[in-house]
Amino acid sequence: MQIVKVTPKSKEIERICGREVAPSKEIHDKVMQILADIKNGGYAKAVEYAQKFDGLKGKNLRVSEKEIEKSAAKCPAEMQKALKQAIKNVRDFHVNQMEDSWLMEGKDGVVLGQRIRPMKRVGLYVPGGAGIYPSTVIMNAVPALVAGVKDIVVVTPIKGEINRAVAFVLKELGITEVYHIGGAQAIAMLAYGAKDAKGKVVVERVDKIVGPGNVFAAVAKKEVFGIVDIDMVAGPSEVLVLADNTCDPDFVAADLLSQAEHGSGFEAAICITDNMETAQMISECVDIQVENSPKKELLQKVLDNFGRILVVKDWFDGVEIANAIAPEHMEIVTCEAESMAAQIENAGAVFIGPWSSEPVGDYFAGPNHVLPTNGTGRFFSPLGVYDFLKRMSIIKYSEKAIKKNAKAIAVVANEEGFIHHAAAVLKRL
Repeated sequence: MQIVKVTPKSKEIERICGREVAPSKEIHDKVMQILADIKNGGYAKAVEYAQKFDGLKGKNLRVSEKEIEKSAAKCPAEMQKALKQAIKNVRDFHVNQMEDSWLMEGKDGVVLGQRIRPMKRVGLYVPGGAGIYPSTVIMNAVPALVAGVKDIVVVTPIKGEINRAVAFVLKELGITEVYHIGGAQAIAMLAYGAKDAKGKVVVERVDKIVGPGNVFAAVAKKEVFGIVDIDMVAGPSEVLVLADNTCDPDFVAADLLSQAEHGSGFEAAICITDNMETAQMISECVDIQVENSPKKELLQKVLDNFGRILVVKDWFDGVEIANAIAPEHMEIVTCEAESMAAQIENAGAVFIGPWSSEPVGDYFAGPNHVLPTNGTGRFFSPLGVYDFLKRMSIIKYSEKAIKKNAKAIAVVANEEGFIHHAAAVLKRL
């Protein structure tokens, strides 16, 4: 694994911070065509695309409850136990994020406040092509359920029958509306809804779309934002490990490769350390683990692109660089891990200490694994209950309050040129 000496102003830091995978014009044009086709052609077009790209047999997109139950029954007992515990952990964590409505009383009978309401209907995209992701269902559905979302709709491209672990989680969470469709076509169906030839609604549109997908799904989500809400446009996965000479280099190497194996080739696996000896030991451990891996070629591609061990002169520079990169996952494996963690401003999730391996967060601990990527940790947050809640302002003025304040309101309205705004309040005098 390549070792590079850096400062916060180094070109290598600029290159890493500028990492992105921009879709080609060809992909963008295909997505726009699919969105338009399904918006105008409804359910029939959705079926056509699912047959073409997602392996759908027949003309029924809906996966029956019987199919889900049949597949869920095949889930091994050990897997069921692990998934149940993961669901409990995620639910226990997210319950703490729930928000409450509130009111405040002011002078002259004024009542102001905020009313919290859940979204009614949410679409969850579950990838099904290159991998199997029961954890995606858990991490996206559980906070929605905690928020009080009534309808959760799952779309997923299915190879053969629905995966047993995914089916078990769906059954455990009580999610029954599942469709055999993926890619941009799934996003389009969720965003626009789908009618049959007679104009009857077969699939109702959703209020929000969450969940990761391939590049076609990601571009489609970006395009339908504003018609519906979305969680985020996620890029390739990334991990940044801060490690000093107290770390176990074999642990660090394993954690770097845990993100490198995702498969796009554009993942980032970065380590920052303050001494060359530690860097060399970690590099050697990475090389050994890669050489012995059945995913050797895939791992090497990632490491060649964005796999680096960055050596800094001190941890002031190290923390500054870490905050500039703003990684999806940040591990801190140093002798002063707690105090260093307190200095981190930008990251999706921070894993503190040698036993807090990143996959603990991906699958089990409880905090959400849907995290900001590509430096968006500077302004985005992990997916949570708050993403499925709406906030409505409450304003109640008394007669006394409007008569006291109408002239002041009118002065501002007239200054902006809105004479009828001014008239509306002055009429109440």
